Amino acid sequence: MEEGKLPFRSLEKLLDYHYAEKIEGVLQGPKVGVDVAVLDYSLASQRAQEFYQSSEEVLLVVKTDPITFPTANPGKSVVIINANDIVTSGALPFGFNITMVFPPGFSEAEVFKIQKNVQQTCSNLGIAVLGGHTEFSQSVVSPVLSGAMIGFVPRDFYVPRKITVGDVIVCVGFCAKEGMGIIAHEGKKYLQQFFSKSFLSKLLALGEALSVVDVALTVNKLIRPGLMHDATEGGILGAIYETIVPEGFGLRLSSEQFPLTKEAHELASFLKIDPLRLISSGTLVVVTSKEKASLLTEKVAKTLPIAVVGEVTKKSEGALIDGKPLAPPQADILITALQKITEGRKD
Repeated sequence: MEEGKLPFRSLEKLLDYHYAEKIEGVLQGPKVGVDVAVLDYSLASQRAQEFYQSSEEVLLVVKTDPITFPTANPGKSVVIINANDIVTSGALPFGFNITMVFPPGFSEAEVFKIQKNVQQTCSNLGIAVLGGHTEFSQSVVSPVLSGAMIGFVPRDFYVPRKITVGDVIVCVGFCAKEGMGIIAHEGKKYLQQFFSKSFLSKLLALGEALSVVDVALTVNKLIRPGLMHDATEGGILGAIYETIVPEGFGLRLSSEQFPLTKEAHELASFLKIDPLRLISSGTLVVVTSKEKASLLTEKVAKTLPIAVVGEVTKKSEGALIDGKPLAPPQADILITALQKITEGRKD
């Protein structure tokens, strides 16, 4: 494809994938020559009230996030990372806009493949694709996908980011999921010299299980926590630090409590990287009281890995892990891991 906007005929074909008007509350979805989406707010927000069985007024939640790291399925990933953040507020994801910028020479078939994955992922989550923009530009050397999502939550189920000294920090889901999947995908040729096909397949599958939508909504419905956060760049440690310390609190963590798969442990040891600082979309951080954490663990432990990994303390006590100072979030360790693989070395 040449530089510029997606050709008219291609745009017509691409928009055939979208069925936004089938979702109640969407009055106008994506069409050729149409600049905006139009919603009936009262109808669009009704699903959130029904889900929570609430009659309270409904709040609008908005989020935008791009895909910057390499991934096997960017169309799926860009939807999930935006939906994950929406649900941490307690909101049900409703509508999605996407901007896709490709380097010239990228084929129509490749564009359509990504767009189909966007649509399929949205359909699976009950989200309407409301619109977007697609073009080809020399300003990028690889595809850039940027999503924007809206969601709705009744006021009484809004997660207020309220933290109290004595609250515990709960990790739901295995850590380092996304990073392990990316490393296994990008470094397959190198890693298959040292690990079995089955081993790498398990890491790839781990990297596909990135959605916390159902988990977060279930958690909120069950215990109404003070805070929820999806761990992304900077890993689980970066996620916990950025949610607790800037709010004026300290924290105390135990590295041994974080749930990691056997394969993740082995690959991290092989590459000599800290898996707790590896991008970790799909790992939900929950901050709540000890009593609510016990109830949550009792309800979900049979189906999901879950662990209390630490506690909120006074600011004066500092941010500690295993009794030592916890560094603020830094560049994701994924960068180091991919560099090591590219250079064909592990130390």
